[in-house]
Amino acid sequence: MKRLDYLWRLFGTALSFASFGIGGLVLSLTVFPLMNLFVRNLDARAAYAQRLVHVMFRLHRNFMVAMGVLDFEAHNAEALAQDEGVLVVANHPTLLDVVLLMSLMRRSQCIVKAEIWRNPFMRGVVNATGYIRNDGDAETLVADCAQALAAGNNLIVFPEGSRTVPGAPVKLQRGVANIAIRAGSPIRLVTIRCEPPTLMKGQKWYRIPPRRMHFTITVHGLVETGAYIGESVPSIAARRLNEFLAEWLTGEVGHGTARRSNSASHR
Repeated sequence: MKRLDYLWRLFGTALSFASFGIGGLVLSLTVFPLMNLFVRNLDARAAYAQRLVHVMFRLHRNFMVAMGVLDFEAHNAEALAQDEGVLVVANHPTLLDVVLLMSLMRRSQCIVKAEIWRNPFMRGVVNATGYIRNDGDAETLVADCAQALAAGNNLIVFPEGSRTVPGAPVKLQRGVANIAIRAGSPIRLVTIRCEPPTLMKGQKWYRIPPRRMHFTITVHGLVETGAYIGESVPSIAARRLNEFLAEWLTGEVGHGTARRSNSASHR
């Protein structure tokens, strides 16, 4: 029975990845071109596309659950669904994190590597949704992110820059704090857990665990950036905010309890 369960989950995983790529290609060749034709306003078009991606990712998540590939639970997800103009900061343990987060958010943007824009399966998706392209220019990236937040979009950011390495110390890039300070937007803290760990950095998709993955997404409070923006020098404000986020993520991911900071206002 264990062998049969393993083989079924391997098949389900392969089918899930294949359907994800094919789904992106189909949307790029059909729905999004029609949307470009009939919806001329760029902001409205991006909003419709983001809502469609939310629906498709929700269906894909439910498909993986139905196939027995993973189990999924979310805590306080309604807060995430109601956010507007919020910077969503989360740890990044697996390849599926952005899919699961967007399945909970009706409208969201994310930062996409330049090579994704050249991927035939995903190019149409990221173009239609107005996702933010990262070409390596930090100043342009921060400005684009701040503009998206000011327009009321939610922005998902993984501050470590790549998938979390289990057991390694949390090291955050300064960009997420710079974005929050520039935009003056609140930060929604989110933690993602996967047991047993799988789809980690450098791990092939077919290296599935001996039992079904169990994902838990916990949506925590908002961190108001006003106290940090009060600093006279933005670089100092960004450094203080970055230190808080690193401390919080280290405590939450490593021990399962959020560390509180007197310098941050939660609601």
